[in-house]
Amino acid sequence: MRRMRSPSRPFPVLALACVLALSGCSARGEEDAPEPPEPSVISPDAVVVCEEIGDCAQAGSVRWSRPLEGDFYLERFKDSGPLLRPARHWLDYRYPGPGALEADGVLYLHTADTIVALDTATAATLWTESVGADVVGVRWVGSTLAVLPVEAQVESNVLRLLKADRNGAQVLETELPEDLAHTGVLASDDTHLALREPLPLDSEDDPRYFLVEAATGQVAWSARLASASSHAVAGETLYLEYSPQEGPAHVRAVVDGEQAAEFDIPDRAGLDSELRAVPEGPLLFDTPGCASEEEENCEEDRITAVDPADGEVLWTHTAPGEIVSVSAGQDPRVFVHDEDGYRALDARTGQVLAEDGGIDDAELLVEFGAERHALEEGEAASLNQQEYDLLPIRPTGPGVDVGPLEGLAAGAEHLTAYPGPDGGVVGVYAGCAPDGLRPPAMDAPTGATTCAEPRLFAVDY
Repeated sequence: MRRMRSPSRPFPVLALACVLALSGCSARGEEDAPEPPEPSVISPDAVVVCEEIGDCAQAGSVRWSRPLEGDFYLERFKDSGPLLRPARHWLDYRYPGPGALEADGVLYLHTADTIVALDTATAATLWTESVGADVVGVRWVGSTLAVLPVEAQVESNVLRLLKADRNGAQVLETELPEDLAHTGVLASDDTHLALREPLPLDSEDDPRYFLVEAATGQVAWSARLASASSHAVAGETLYLEYSPQEGPAHVRAVVDGEQAAEFDIPDRAGLDSELRAVPEGPLLFDTPGCASEEEENCEEDRITAVDPADGEVLWTHTAPGEIVSVSAGQDPRVFVHDEDGYRALDARTGQVLAEDGGIDDAELLVEFGAERHALEEGEAASLNQQEYDLLPIRPTGPGVDVGPLEGLAAGAEHLTAYPGPDGGVVGVYAGCAPDGLRPPAMDAPTGATTCAEPRLFAVDY
């Protein structure tokens, strides 16, 4: 999911008679069942690590694999390969699949209502924590894990804050109002996160914004502010970007709920850009989607840095591009992707400090992902069920030259990436062991193709 960057979910295709007429379905006997696909390296119902196989750090090889708890099925799509999904939410397309992020050698996996911490070296479980509601996403705010369950989209406040590391998780109580329904984490830095309540379309009130101290769960301040299109957080300052139909586009800086500064967005910064704040540094206007020469409406747009106190332009990047990541510290850097590759810029001056091979992969992790097999119009009809279920997925990222993962997993989805112990990058996936596919049956947890061997696995890039 690039920037998020949470793409809209494709509409699923249900080509199963069981959905329309259960009376026409019957459990298949063993004599009618097709031969299952050949097993792969992720098939064993146990933890498997690359040291046992002897191919650690080889591009495209499995670094580790382990069983994934729960019942799963394969969700079908008309324009791409299938995805592994929790059986408990069959036919309910609002619910997400598994997700993960990594920090300090620990992978934090969320499936349904549970967070599981795994050691990335051994794939062993470190701890498990139930958050009481199905999780739609997580993010780090310093050393606090902000967990947003699905119910936050439609019901009262269910934001969870966990002080988490490899030794366990401590749930933090928040000072947010119990009746608060919010739209998710708008922005965060290493100390604070911003939330906004949704209001009815016909409401004449401004929404309430909350700035929360992540380490304690305390509300630093709250205020009713006009709803903005983009946000950035720097300590206890919230920056809000506005692009009104009349008047110039501008930014407001809010401290303690009060406006502290306001300035116009500079020319060529790009309307509908994304704000980013560099700690003790400039405010950045990103131009997402402008890294390729083929992108339209990007010729005049530039990544732009301004003084957060008055909006004075400090520098603009020389070519159209997009921000990949930002690092803080005494020498803050901005990592960008433009038509010529990747660049590391001095956050204060915009000077190019390093290019491509001189940039640590750890600064570009968001760029490592995978492409699912795209189907041409009518192609799905030419595939049998097994051929469709085993459509491959291909790892992608800077300098990655790995072919599609043929026959490794069905319904594979890239969840996250982390720095490999031998250098390079490791991608984490959820998928079904090929020989774990089961045809639709009346005694199955869903009316779709069932996965009897769900797996979490990691692939070297």
